[in-house]
Amino acid sequence: MLPQQQSSRKDPDSDREVFRSAGSIVLSWAWLVVAVITLIDLAVQGRDRAALVTALLIVAISAVVYGCAWRPRIVADSTGITVANPLRDHWVPWAAVKNVDVVNAVRVHCTPAPGSATEKIIYSWAVQASPSSARRAARRAGLTGQRPRLTRPSRYSRMNPPPGATPGYAQIPEPARDALDRTSAEYTAGRLAERAQHARQARIVKAQAEADKLAATEPAGAEPAGTEPAAAEQVQAVADAAADERPEAHWAWGPIAIMLVPIAILLLVAFA
Repeated sequence: MLPQQQSSRKDPDSDREVFRSAGSIVLSWAWLVVAVITLIDLAVQGRDRAALVTALLIVAISAVVYGCAWRPRIVADSTGITVANPLRDHWVPWAAVKNVDVVNAVRVHCTPAPGSATEKIIYSWAVQASPSSARRAARRAGLTGQRPRLTRPSRYSRMNPPPGATPGYAQIPEPARDALDRTSAEYTAGRLAERAQHARQARIVKAQAEADKLAATEPAGAEPAGTEPAAAEQVQAVADAAADERPEAHWAWGPIAIMLVPIAILLLVAFA
């Protein structure tokens, strides 16, 4: 997982973060190098039909590598979460994010649509968890809070800490141990869930601020109790506006064409 952040440093939740699989990036670049070298060799030495078919095969494989390894990613910005999979793109506004977790891949749970009792779950192709890491995560979740120490201070450091050292000198802090224990998929899910929680809190603060502003604009002689329904209506209006934001899904026609066209050309040339 490679998070990439762009934008202001003042508010981390306004940054644009991109989460991808480091293994997919390495695979993509490795294949690109092999493909370029092979195509150059075919261009120099190949002059027959077999060379043409081989070149088209390499281009077709490169297109599939692009669609299945390079393109998938999770993007979090100020508006919500975008899950780019090989064939479809999903956009989930923060108001519609119910939870983010990891099973075999990062999953975004969406709040049920009005009139529906079931939630929509979006699976990410970009950030996945191996079965072994999933089992480790399950074991950690079943612990009672006891974690093995990653480092053990020496007897000297425990008995004679440096002047001014705080208790626990030479020990890794608990947050650092938690970060080291988590897999890349767990980190991604945790960060997305954190941003969703912050977005919910921001909506509540905004609704309360709008209600306070509405109450402040009431006539001076108005009864204080009379402002309560108006404030409640303002809070409800903000909540309803957030509820109207629903996930959207679109076919990624551009990447689909990039993958299918070379394959179609390869089949036409190979079996013509």
